[in-house]
Formats: sequence, C-alpha cells, structure tokens
Amino acid sequence: MASRSADALLTTAGTASADDIVPLTTSHWVGLYNYPNTSGGKIGWGDVPPGGAVYAQCWTVGESIGTYGDTWYRVNQVNYGNGWYWTGNAYVFAGYADNNAHSVNRDPNIPPCRS
Repeated sequence: MASRSADALLTTAGTASADDIVPLTTSHWVGLYNYPNTSGGKIGWGDVPPGGAVYAQCWTVGESIGTYGDTWYRVNQVNYGNGWYWTGNAYVFAGYADNNAHSVNRDPNIPPCRS
C-alpha cells in the first residue's frame, strides 16, 4: 500500500510541468504584488530577499521598471531561505528576481500566462 501512495505522489508531482522554481539571483528584494504592476499594491507578505526563490506559474507583461523591462512572474509559493510558503497568487517583477532569465519563453516550464 505504501508503494501505491508513493506512485500516486510521483504521478501528481510529475504533472505539474507548467511551474518552475526561480532562484532570486539579483541584489534586489522582490515584492509580492496583487497585479503585474506596483500600483495594485502588495499582497501582505514580506519582500523576498536576494538568495530566496519563488515558484513561478507563468510570465506576463506588466509595468515596466527602469531598464529591467516589463515582464512579471505569477507565483504561488515563496522561499525566504528557510522553506517554502504558500502565498496564493501574486506577481513578482522578473527583472528584479533574476534579470528575466526564466521569462519570455526562456524556461519551457514557465509559459505565458493565459489570463
């Protein structure tokens, strides 16, 4: 019976191919926003520090910030360096997260957002 449960877990985990972990590789702290812009406000969680990570579901175009572009990741989990936390849907600015390294079809597991 334990084997069947393990198989079910592996099968379930294997179907989540449209998400990927994005390590924060810049020196920026990354805010978690309600929409792919800063004017919509933050969701109430603290900013994720450099060296943390986010679990990206997809990427989308939103507010442009400086020379970093206009691409945002929709995320649902964050890692502050001490484990993963479920945040519900939020948006992080890809330029501050990883200089857009996983966005705009550079990571096959992070597709464009559909809605």
